[in-house]
Formats: sequence, C-alpha cells, structure tokens
Amino acid sequence: MKKNIFLAILALCIFLSSSNFANAAAPAKIKRVVIIGCDGMSVGGVLKASTPNFDKFMDQGAYSLHARNIFPTVSSPNWEAMLTGSNATQTGVTSNDWELDNYQLPPVVTTENGRYPDIFYILKKFKPQLKTASVYDWGGFGRLYDKTCVDIDMHPEGVVGTAQKAAEVIKKDKPDFLFIHFDNVDHAGHADGHMTPNYLKAVSLADSLAGVVVAAAKEAGTLDETLFIVTADHGGVGNGHGDMTVQGNEVPFLMYGAGIKRGYQLPVAVNVMDLAATVAYAFDVPAPQVWVGRPVASAFAGSPEPDARTLVGKFLSPYNCTPVILPANTNGTSGGLYIGKKALVTIKTDGKDGKIRYTTDGTIPTKDSKEYSAPFEMEHSGVVRAVYFGNDGSHTTISEGYFRVVKDVTEKTGVAYKVYKGENWNRLPAFAFLKPVSSGKVFEIATDQLADQLGENTAVVFEGAISIQKEGKYQFYIASDDGSKLYIDDKELIDNDGDHGTKEASSSVKLAAGKHKIRVEYFNGGGGFFLTTGISGDGIPKQIISPEYLTVD
Repeated sequence: MKKNIFLAILALCIFLSSSNFANAAAPAKIKRVVIIGCDGMSVGGVLKASTPNFDKFMDQGAYSLHARNIFPTVSSPNWEAMLTGSNATQTGVTSNDWELDNYQLPPVVTTENGRYPDIFYILKKFKPQLKTASVYDWGGFGRLYDKTCVDIDMHPEGVVGTAQKAAEVIKKDKPDFLFIHFDNVDHAGHADGHMTPNYLKAVSLADSLAGVVVAAAKEAGTLDETLFIVTADHGGVGNGHGDMTVQGNEVPFLMYGAGIKRGYQLPVAVNVMDLAATVAYAFDVPAPQVWVGRPVASAFAGSPEPDARTLVGKFLSPYNCTPVILPANTNGTSGGLYIGKKALVTIKTDGKDGKIRYTTDGTIPTKDSKEYSAPFEMEHSGVVRAVYFGNDGSHTTISEGYFRVVKDVTEKTGVAYKVYKGENWNRLPAFAFLKPVSSGKVFEIATDQLADQLGENTAVVFEGAISIQKEGKYQFYIASDDGSKLYIDDKELIDNDGDHGTKEASSSVKLAAGKHKIRVEYFNGGGGFFLTTGISGDGIPKQIISPEYLTVD
C-alpha cells in the first residue's frame, strides 16, 4: 500500500516537473504584459541607430541580440509564430497571402473557434477576467489572431497614431495584456534599404514610440507591475527581408520592467516562437501542448541560471563585428562589375579585439587564412569571403563579395533584354501576348543596369547563351523580388515566381561543355525590385554569373 502511494506521488511529481502545463515558478510581481512589435527591425538597426529607450531596456532588463525568427522570412508567418508559439508548418500561415478562409496548409489543430490556439485565446480560456487589447499599424496583423478573445481591437492610421492610441488604451483601459504593432521600420527597409540613413531614422522613431508607451504606463500608475517585451519579425538586406541571412533572420528580443533581471544578457537561444510561451509563463497559464516555443524563464528575477551543461557552443560575435566588404550595393550585395579595369576591395569591421581573415577563391576563411591589413586589387573575377576572428575565440558569420572583373568585351558580350509594362501583376505575365516597351543589351542577368527602367508592374526577359568550360553538374541560382524563372536550353530549371520579397531558389542540371541557351524572366509587382543570377559547379564556388561567360545569340 505504501509502495503504491509512493509511486503515485512520484508519478505526479514527474508530470508536474515535465508537463507543458506547469508554470510553478511564474513571477508574482508581473500583473501586466505589453508587447512592442517593430516590423522589419534588425539587430543591426538597434545597434547603429540612436535608441536611448532600447538601450535602457537592455541596461536595466534582460535581452538577446541573437534571437532567430522562422522560415519563411516574411511578416505573417513570423507574427503568427509570436502569437502562437508555433512555426508555419503547424499554424498553416505560410505566406503573406494567407487568410483564414484561403490557405494551402491547414493548421495542426483548431479551437472551437476554428483557429489555431493563440495567446489571446489561451489567456481568455484560463483567466477570462484578464483584459486583452491589440493596437496595430499594419492591417494584416489583425487577421492573425482570434478577435473573439480580444476586448479592445484597434487599427489606427500610421505609426504615430498607433502609438497614441496604445497610450490612450494603457491610461484609460489599463489592459492586462496589450500587443502593439509598429510598421514604419519595415516600410523604410523596403523603400530606402536596410541600414540606410532613413532606415536608421525609422528605428529611432520606433524607439521613441516605445518610450511613449512606457510613459503612458507610468502615467497610468501601472509601470511597476508591467513587463515590456520588444521584438521583431525579421530584419533585412538591401530592400528585402534577407531570406536565409543573419541580417534577415536575427532579431532583437528585449525584456524590461516588472519581474525581470537587470542588465542580463540572455545566455540561452531565443526564437520568436518563445514569445507566446513567455507571456503564458508570466501570467501563470498553461501553454498548449501543440506550441513549440519555450518560456525565456532565465530572464525572470529569482529564476536560476540555465544548466551550464546544456549551453553547448557559442553565439556568433556581435553583429557589428561582421566584416563589411566594399563596395556594397544598396540591395545588400558586395562586390561589383568591372569592365576593363581592376577591382579595389576594402574590408571593414567595428571589431577592436581581433583580426579579419579573408580568401579570394570562395573558400571559407580560417584562422590561418590571409590577414586583411589594407585595401587590395583584384585582376580577375573571384569571390571574396571574410570572417572576423576575436581574440577570445569567437568569430562572426561569413561575409561575401562577388567581383566580376572582365578584361576584354565585344559587342556580343552579355545578354539581350526586353522590358514590359502591365497592371496589377502578382505573377509573371504571359510574355507572348505582350509587346516590349524597350530592348537592348546588358552585361549581366540582373536589375542593376536597368534600374532606371524598372518600377511597379514591370517585367524583363533576358536571353543569351552561357559558355560551360567542361562537362559536369552545375547548380544555378536566382534571387529576386518579386518573381522569376530560369530556363536552360528552353527547359524550365528554376521557378521562383510569385509576389514576394527577395527570395533565392536553385536547381541543378548536367551540361556538356560548350554554349547553352539561357533565359530568365522577371517581374516586379510593386515596392523594391531586385534580381541576380548565380552559378556553382565542380571547382566553381557559388558566384554571380560573370559577363565573360555570357554572349548574345
């Protein structure tokens, strides 16, 4: 009998310690949570811009500058990940085209309201007395959660209006949970380019608006009992979201206020999916089993440090130490095209306690690679790669620059192009039924030389031949904002079509030595535009296709 009782108690203890529904250590001081979401705000933006409020949050709170988002690197899947603690394969929110009644992948589970369980639903289910609110700048944000579980739902006009309404809600209604969405940083990234002066001004504005929100809590008398969390859905490169880049996939995660450790740099890996679980933890409500995100428990005052045995590996060196290879284009790519002249390569870093190591053949730099000391010239095409190695054993991610140095050109060098105009395009048009508005020849299959001819609802077809030096299997790449397709010998090889931010797609094909027809179709529906094409193969590192291998048929 005693043995059975002991086993029952032991089983209960194991369940409580391991269950997703146990929040035994939830901090009691926190009575309110305010999320400040800044669309498109990168770690680099927070570090480079003037951000006195965000600096204060880090100095007096807990933070990570290595938080990651989820794929795809677009807004809807990532805001949904924050709201639901789950990735796109679970929620079914796989793109910005998603709608509750129009989707490709159904969610893993749905509530009685026909939606994937989000944080608003969970708070109302377990603590219906809590007052919830959402004030958002981007209209699309409002379709991502269960509005039947939101007491106050507002979509003001403009980012300043959003901050003013959020402040009013805090002072008048004193919500227990408030989610605020600011969209101005993302607009600046698409319009002017990430890390440009206007982008950094937008980050500074978001910082000042966060200050407005905190000031409202102070005026309402709720500051000392409120936890503020600042984060973002993605960063970016050039005018796009920086799909599969550190700059695009790493976001700030700042926790400030009630119940949070002070000046605490989080030693744990953080994902945007952890946001919902952290809010649930703060309110001591159970997180659904289907959620993947984990509460960032070590950030809370009184919580123990993570088990050191589990902290395997090191984060990359600080974002601002990552080498910058110059020249760099506004679209975020480094390198350039040099016809009949040498390329001058410059590499910079903000790191003060380490060295830059680099290669020019596309291989990965190591601690034994050549040390960068001064700008150098390149007489031939090549891929420059650089890494900053800190004296403490840390290192940055790899920076790349694609240099196309062409000594001799003829009237046949390059490819032919045709430009088309249309209306309301969200996919590549049927070119056979259109007449070009202009045509000519360019050196590369890219948008750089055609920038003055491109705009909204513009398409381009590039055609020519590519010279393959020896038989083998070759990988072709195409990165575009918006859609594109690539054909080799009249056969479709890559389909990267659709209305999307900068996204890369690739595919391989076996080719004999000699010339092969190449055709690329591209369109821009609206906003920023970008296209580049690349190749890799046996002994050829991934690189932009150089004009020396392209000819007009």
